[in-house]
Amino acid sequence: MSESFHSQLWYRVAPLKPALKPGLEISLHSYLGKPWFVVRDPVGHSHHRFTSETWAVVGAMSGAATLDEIWQAACDRLGARAPAQDDILHLVMQLYQSDLLLVDRVPLAEELVERMGKKRGQKRSRYFKNPLSVPLPLFNPDRLLTWLAPLVSGWVGWLWAIGWLALVGAALAVLPASLDDLRQQGVREILALQNLALMAVVYPLVKLVHELAHGLAVKRFGGTCHEIGVMFLVFYPVPYVDASASAAFPSKWARALVGAAGILAEIAIAAAALFLWRAAEPGLLRDAAYNAMLISGLSTLLVNGNPLLKFDGYYVMSDLIEIPNLQKRANEWWGQVLRRWLLDAATPDAPRATPFEARVFAIYAPAAFVYRMTIMLSIALYVASRYFIVGVALALWSVTQGLILPIGKLIRKFGTDTRLAEKRGRAGVLALATAAAILAFVILVPLPLRTTVQGVVWLPETAYLRAATDGTLAEVLVRPGSRVEDGQPILRLEDADLSAARDAEAARVAEARQGLRIANVEERNAIAIAAETLAQAEARLARLDDRVAGLTLRAGAAGTLDLPPPDDLIGRYYAQGDRIGHVLPHTADTIRAVAPEYLAELIDRRLVLAELRLTTTPETHAAHLVRSVPAAERQLPSPALAQANGGPIATDPMAQEATTALDPVLVLDLHSETLAADTPFGNRAYARLDFGTEPLAPRALRATRRVFLRHFGND
Repeated sequence: MSESFHSQLWYRVAPLKPALKPGLEISLHSYLGKPWFVVRDPVGHSHHRFTSETWAVVGAMSGAATLDEIWQAACDRLGARAPAQDDILHLVMQLYQSDLLLVDRVPLAEELVERMGKKRGQKRSRYFKNPLSVPLPLFNPDRLLTWLAPLVSGWVGWLWAIGWLALVGAALAVLPASLDDLRQQGVREILALQNLALMAVVYPLVKLVHELAHGLAVKRFGGTCHEIGVMFLVFYPVPYVDASASAAFPSKWARALVGAAGILAEIAIAAAALFLWRAAEPGLLRDAAYNAMLISGLSTLLVNGNPLLKFDGYYVMSDLIEIPNLQKRANEWWGQVLRRWLLDAATPDAPRATPFEARVFAIYAPAAFVYRMTIMLSIALYVASRYFIVGVALALWSVTQGLILPIGKLIRKFGTDTRLAEKRGRAGVLALATAAAILAFVILVPLPLRTTVQGVVWLPETAYLRAATDGTLAEVLVRPGSRVEDGQPILRLEDADLSAARDAEAARVAEARQGLRIANVEERNAIAIAAETLAQAEARLARLDDRVAGLTLRAGAAGTLDLPPPDDLIGRYYAQGDRIGHVLPHTADTIRAVAPEYLAELIDRRLVLAELRLTTTPETHAAHLVRSVPAAERQLPSPALAQANGGPIATDPMAQEATTALDPVLVLDLHSETLAADTPFGNRAYARLDFGTEPLAPRALRATRRVFLRHFGND
């Protein structure tokens, strides 16, 4: 309420006889236990909310009483809660600007033309501010929706609800078994041109069902829809329907269901597409089902159904918690708090928030800002990985829309707000000091620089029992589970052909020796030839002896023998290099981890400390780096490190081997003396690499450099 109860301009409007424009829809709502009157203009597609005190004035505007009489009656009825004359002037101005008010004096034609021109200008201005979201109305769908309304009315609607629960429940039951395959498909191919073309067909169809669900939900609760059209999102046509009639529904559950109808429809599409994707053979139909899941499922969870973005989920939450205009009011609440804290400039005329609203505002505004920027920049970076220029343009547009323009608007409002005239000097000094402090923090303040990578408890190469030559396993010399010493014979293979070849070569060696003796006695000129023949025969025999010796497999280190049952081994043929078993060392002291390739410089030059933690125990163990080798062939040391098996590394779906990483990685060997003796080999482990401290600015420069170098092929 204004500080002055009377206004010097009251005499100019007191004799007017205002009346609300005919055709308005008026309904009574309840928000947090307080009554509100909602006025909807079906022609202008707008709705307005009024408190009960304000409605005591607005509801009396019938054209029969003057504005002064209406105000006097409101004063008699409301007493101390009555609005001041300046409040009435402001209210009349808002009603007039919203095209909700008629007066007893016919406006001039020039004024009507000016008002229409202003509305058209405001509409065009909105398009210029957001040229990537331009609506194009097509036709009135009310007759079509009326014809389809019986499909969701009465008990039929409950059948749809039961079917939705059954379909989505069944999809959730089979989803875990399909996650690995879903992750494998589309990691790299989502932005492929052929997939984008397919998505261009699937996306409008999904959104058409989405908007149709909104329209049918409005019809179910007695509303009307008079506009359907195409919204050009990033110059791409997407269907939309005007469901603003739901704003007049008295029940918050009805309003929330209208907002959630599109979300529920898309979740059902995603569930049905999952079953189609599982059943279809690789091809166009399966790819279309995958894109339908991606559009309906992922985009619904992250964007359309998330209340932190101003889409359907936002309006559903606003209706359920009974806080309309949540985003705007949360931002205004934070503005009031900052003005009071930083500038000591209170705004006594601002509407007060209830304790519940204040808690919601305090959390919602910063959470929504962070999430909105995260989503926009993540999408931009993902697109940049395939289409660099487009991704950079999206990132610049995101930063401009989400950060630069709001800051500019805040500065402009600060410069024009008369209530802050006396505080501008203080605010300027405070702003400069804050900017300097932030800049100093970013450039000068060192912060801990750490990262965590995953690895596995590594079994050394000496622990593997591999066939040194081809052969058939003939004898197990040591019982599995026994302790063996380094060099102890473990297994004996047989190869009759190898033995025969060795005996034949031994005979040739004996013959060559005899020939050399004869040459020494009879043919002195043939000694050199005979000696060379003997040397070659002895070399061949030595190689064969090595192969024969390789038929006996020996322990490469002391440990415990790990073999399958002997009955399963004897008689089996093993080629050279085949793994037959292991000799497990008494202690595990090495973790083989993988790290992104961009960490190579930090690991080589700045690694200060490494700590290990196993998934089976909470203790940490100090470690040191033994080696760091870039994996040129992108091979992971263990399948456990692939995303498909719960690891951090994305694998290439086009590669034949499941352990081929999508991007180059570093292979690190970390040694620790304190790991428990009974640590199982192959168990997952986490390694925290500590690189000391570094301010934020060089980190950002290094990340930017990495992005550009990766794009131009120099990283």
